[in-house]
Amino acid sequence: MTRQGCCWEALPDDDNILDRLAGLAKVIPQSIMEQALIDSGRNHQRACRLCHRSMLWVVLAMGLLTHLPIRQVYKHARKMREGEKTPARSNLCEARQRLGVEPVRRVFDLVARPLATPTTPGAFYKGLRLMGIDGTVLDAPLTRPTTSAFTAAAADAATALSRKFAR
Repeated sequence: MTRQGCCWEALPDDDNILDRLAGLAKVIPQSIMEQALIDSGRNHQRACRLCHRSMLWVVLAMGLLTHLPIRQVYKHARKMREGEKTPARSNLCEARQRLGVEPVRRVFDLVARPLATPTTPGAFYKGLRLMGIDGTVLDAPLTRPTTSAFTAAAADAATALSRKFAR
């Protein structure tokens, strides 16, 4: 049975969700979130349920609880008490847009870093850090710009091949 895009049978128990959020709080402490809000100029707002501070936590929790709709994530992230009303989905979306991407980007900049050291087994090869690169091959239409941009072999094919990489 589904309701508002959420499959009730697939929902994990509350303890699992609370464990995930507790782990997130250990990786991203409150001080990091405060610093990200200050650095992005989003720290001056009156206290309310949908302030930048609470919405930043909800957005970070959305990264862990991708299988839940935003209202459910909000309930878990705010550890809402019985009877406390959940804002409408549209209000949550507007608050998320008001927050913007900059505080989330700043949290990433403050938290994300390589964990491996040169002594970590398998992390380095001949003094260089190993990293994974993912890629895909896309078909590009055979037009004059694409055939000139790709190899001469592509001109003989039905479509030119474009490689896209992500790291």
